[in-house]
Amino acid sequence: MEDLRELYDHSDYGEAYIGMAKHVSEMSSLDRIIFEDCDLSAGKVVAPHLNYNSHPYYLCPEYVAKRIGCSLKDAATLVDCWSILDATQEMVETFISWVKARWIEKGISYFERLAKAAAEAEAIDPEDVTEDPEPYGDVPDTYSYHVIGEYPEDDDTPWIERQPRWFKKLIEKVKKCSKLDELTKIGKEVYQLKLSRDQAGVFWTEYNLKKSQLEQSITLSPTASVFIRKIAGSNGNLASLGAYLYKVQQGKIKVANPPSKYEWTLIWKAYQERKEVHGDV
Repeated sequence: MEDLRELYDHSDYGEAYIGMAKHVSEMSSLDRIIFEDCDLSAGKVVAPHLNYNSHPYYLCPEYVAKRIGCSLKDAATLVDCWSILDATQEMVETFISWVKARWIEKGISYFERLAKAAAEAEAIDPEDVTEDPEPYGDVPDTYSYHVIGEYPEDDDTPWIERQPRWFKKLIEKVKKCSKLDELTKIGKEVYQLKLSRDQAGVFWTEYNLKKSQLEQSITLSPTASVFIRKIAGSNGNLASLGAYLYKVQQGKIKVANPPSKYEWTLIWKAYQERKEVHGDV
């Protein structure tokens, strides 16, 4: 049969069970095997197979690599970290969005530090009688399913080309944006839209790329340059420097030629990066 989905459509053979029975009686042996052993799910025919993975699908490197668009090696590193964190499916989906928005290198660095800290904090002495001997966590399903057959909608058309015209125009608008104020306005407007998960991931990735590009084009004033150099050279006084910068930004401490709004964005970005790499030094 050319389209396997027709095996599950009994409308031409009668109603309810009688229609199904008549349809099945006219099927070839192979079609009947497919009808009885497979199922129709999300508009496609799927066949069961034993699930040999010892972990749920959302902690498989193949799944993570496909969602993020990274290599299997990088995905495997992330999965190792998330397994240490006992990540649920909801947590993994949030982590994936975070990594897609901030790029894989920064994501791996962040989650490796987090996993290492969690592993050290949760280390249990084998002699500790309070240790719970019972296993916990998600138990993977015995069976998984794979799609069989060919479907007209499965083509090589790029994802963006299959999106509505308004969404494609939105992405083009972000790419052509030349001012941070305009980009910020676009971001606020998109918060009011009901984007799908994939649309939201693509939009915010493009948004952050453009934002980073525009931020790099900012020519820093002498005052902002001095503040960023102080952050980079902080040695045991990052916290006090942060408190000082906050008071300057709030106008509680007056300085000549205070930084602009977007210069403050870069200053605090440098501050956060220094804090993540070196801690509160």
